[in-house]
Amino acid sequence: MRSSVIVPIFQSQPVLTLFLRSMQLTVEPDTQLILVNDGSGAEVSELIEKFTRTIKSKVASTVTVTTVHNQNPRGCGQALNQGLAIADGDHFFFVDSDLILESGWQSGMLRTLSDYPDAGMTAGVLLYPQTGGVQHCGISFGETLGRHLYLNARIADLPDSPYTVPLAAFALFAMSRQVRDAVGLLDERYFNGYEDFDYQMRARMIGYRTVIDPKVRSYHWERRNGVHRAGNRKNNLARFWKSWGAHIENDITPRLLNRLRDRAANVSRFVLLDLAETRTDAADFWQALVDSSEIDRHNVLDYSTKVDSKHPILLPQILPTELLTEPQPLLILVENFVRLLDNWMWFTQRLERQPADIVIDLHGNAMGLADLRVSCWPGGKVR
Repeated sequence: MRSSVIVPIFQSQPVLTLFLRSMQLTVEPDTQLILVNDGSGAEVSELIEKFTRTIKSKVASTVTVTTVHNQNPRGCGQALNQGLAIADGDHFFFVDSDLILESGWQSGMLRTLSDYPDAGMTAGVLLYPQTGGVQHCGISFGETLGRHLYLNARIADLPDSPYTVPLAAFALFAMSRQVRDAVGLLDERYFNGYEDFDYQMRARMIGYRTVIDPKVRSYHWERRNGVHRAGNRKNNLARFWKSWGAHIENDITPRLLNRLRDRAANVSRFVLLDLAETRTDAADFWQALVDSSEIDRHNVLDYSTKVDSKHPILLPQILPTELLTEPQPLLILVENFVRLLDNWMWFTQRLERQPADIVIDLHGNAMGLADLRVSCWPGGKVR
């Protein structure tokens, strides 16, 4: 079955060189590669054409390359639509030009589409090249906010098998022809942002869904995602919520409860600490535990007002000294666990007293304090 792989390119030459090398090494037979140079300039155009010549001479003849060159950037949505207009495959892939692709990404995503034919859409796991931590493996929603699920987690801490998410980025994404034919093209009113989420919501409305396969992975540099991206973010986000806000459900709270219960059978024995900045989502989490009769809301110790997103959370300066020697285990809720990494001394002293403390965050991660102390994998980025 033929695959059409569409790559929108607004990229610097060094990063694109790394990407094209990985594509050459990993692209599989019976593939139509469509490279859309979205106004990256003459040097990038020449690099793309050189790659095209290399593919024709060194890669299986069943791999074809079609190039489209835009003189000026038209935005990611238009670039992807240009690719879709000439794609002739049975499956369609969207691949960002700042990835380092790993062997088997293409067949892995085809396998997921075959195993979950009712889903119609799948995405891979994106990793930070700098740290190996999870950059993106789906979006999960609270009442009013979408978050990158399992942000900064180790790959070993992801679910063992494919799982459904509300949405995923188009950076490493695939869908069946049936989805494309049913949904059509991307909405170009979104300019360099949220067109991928809008597209999946349109697909969801007619019964399709997005599945993440944790075995499909790629490194993602996050470099040069298009002109005016930051300037258009508010408009894109407003358009998305205006169109789809009524159809989005809170799925992060159930995920948090499941992750917590995997680690703690009896939450009532924990001392409960709240260090999360997003107060609505934190309140939903604690209320869910109240509703299941696992805690008394009045027992939650709230130190969230002492936390701000500009600085690491330094526990010795925030928490009362007596919590360091508290005999009961602590359950610490935080925005993202990487905010706690600058606490080696406190972790060491605390673990001498009680090794069963748990950290849970609003991106769906849950881990023991001992795991957090020995961690060096994540960066500090919280999105």
